[in-house]
Amino acid sequence: MSVELKDIKLLWGRAANRCSFTGCRIKLSQDKKKASESFPIGEQAHIVGREERSARSKSILSIEDRDSYHNLILLCPNHHTIIDKNQEDYPIEKLHMMKSQHEYWVETTLSESHDLKTKASDIIYANLIDMAVEDCSFSTWENWISVLYGPSHVIKKTLHNKILNYTLKMYKAVWPGTLPELESAMKLFSNIMNIMLQFYMKNTDIKEDYFIEDRSYKKQRLPEAIFNELSEKRKCWENYLDELIIEVVKAANWLADLVRRDINPLFMAIDGKFSLVWGPDDDFSYNTIVPEYSIDEKNQLIDSYEEKCMYLITGLKIRLVRSRRYLVGAP
Repeated sequence: MSVELKDIKLLWGRAANRCSFTGCRIKLSQDKKKASESFPIGEQAHIVGREERSARSKSILSIEDRDSYHNLILLCPNHHTIIDKNQEDYPIEKLHMMKSQHEYWVETTLSESHDLKTKASDIIYANLIDMAVEDCSFSTWENWISVLYGPSHVIKKTLHNKILNYTLKMYKAVWPGTLPELESAMKLFSNIMNIMLQFYMKNTDIKEDYFIEDRSYKKQRLPEAIFNELSEKRKCWENYLDELIIEVVKAANWLADLVRRDINPLFMAIDGKFSLVWGPDDDFSYNTIVPEYSIDEKNQLIDSYEEKCMYLITGLKIRLVRSRRYLVGAP
């Protein structure tokens, strides 16, 4: 488990993007008004150390508690190093006091720059993004999406239901409206995911704890003409499913790009871009691909994102209706 986005936003917001070390208060990110991107140099330090043998790690706190906002303090790299190398001078109690004093200073001195509505919007976005990370299993993304994309087209029932429930929650979400481009990317990702799952379930069977592609027609003694027709439908179904999965990965990468730009530059930075593995080839090799929208496609989405997103979603839905002929069980 890692620090959730809502905790990161809360920490940076309450610290006003400044080092919490007494007397420092250096700004930890470049002003976006002066540059096209923000370059954070801050570090989210654990007050009670997260790993065994790390600084101040002796505690009954769980890993989840240690990764929460209440156990984090925002520091510049220099002061993060100082407190970790001088644990006796900077015990847990002193760091909590330092954090509280800094946040009090922010509230009393910089309150005008921290509008309540902006804070609320940030928290809403953070929670919606955390929901995607958790419900769509971003931590194991390449594993489950590749198995779904693979020859057997398999997905665990619990994961399928969790993702589908996520798309329904996104449909009912109340959007702040302060980051319309990011909102469109989140809606696009959710909608394409929903379309893909709907189409997938049109030709699936249940095997223990998994949904798996239904190939029961192969076990039946059918006339050759009917068998060939069903085989062709199955091939069309697979091709369209693969196309939808690639669209899902593209939408996920666009969403992650905007989260890094607008919310948290460190989002999925360690895991990297969303990808999927396909294979085996004739030589039994596997290949990793990273589907992304082209620069032109991104520019089109950025220029008129709401209209373009709805156009893409509507197009996929129309193709979904027409794809009935792809379904093996359809007349």
